[in-house]
Amino acid sequence: MKHAQIFLRTALGLIASLVMAQAAIASTAADALLEKLKRTYPNIGFTKVNETPATGIYEAVFDKELLYVEASGTYFFPTMVNMITQRNLGEDRRAALARIDFSSLPLQEAIKMVKGNGKRKMVVFADPNCGYCKRLESNLAKLQDVTVYTFPVAILGPDSVSKVNAVSCARGDRFKMWAAMMTEGARPVAKDCTSPQPEKNLAMFKRHGFQGAPAIIFESGMALKGYAENDRIEEMLAKK
Repeated sequence: MKHAQIFLRTALGLIASLVMAQAAIASTAADALLEKLKRTYPNIGFTKVNETPATGIYEAVFDKELLYVEASGTYFFPTMVNMITQRNLGEDRRAALARIDFSSLPLQEAIKMVKGNGKRKMVVFADPNCGYCKRLESNLAKLQDVTVYTFPVAILGPDSVSKVNAVSCARGDRFKMWAAMMTEGARPVAKDCTSPQPEKNLAMFKRHGFQGAPAIIFESGMALKGYAENDRIEEMLAKK
């Protein structure tokens, strides 16, 4: 019995050593490939290479994006799908890389709309002259138990700048003014006021990688670029 226990401990120790050795080899291979990618493609800015479940295929990360690459660093693939589980690994990993720390957003500076108990939270970047932003605004009013924080951004020219500045300078119920502008065509005017908020909103919009409006960030940290119908928004609000 004693010999059996000694043999078992020895065997487990050998297995653990082999696993650690394989992990070290894999890590070395990933690090070596990263250095090669940096030298070969300096303009892309690769920052990390990770193993994948597929032997000889690696995940090469740059900024908040990724590509899949085989061991030579020559052939790249935009995504990888497990055909048995139907899981798109690339889509899942991109969503994870793009997650935004919701708690870091300056929600106190946003235009706030609360529906019902307001327990579900989301942030919207919208331009007052954007047709899809106006359509989204109308749809958001139909959601239940949600708090929507809107950061107006001016990306469609001087008129957008004027409107965003006006609502940013407004005193009183800014949401009422914003909703009237987006759904009723009202045109607020800022008299003798220039707010720093439009520039701050635009800088935040760009910092999170958005280029077009609308753009949405959910409390989970996941984001949607572009217009979405309420069924898609409900789906995203449910994610943790």
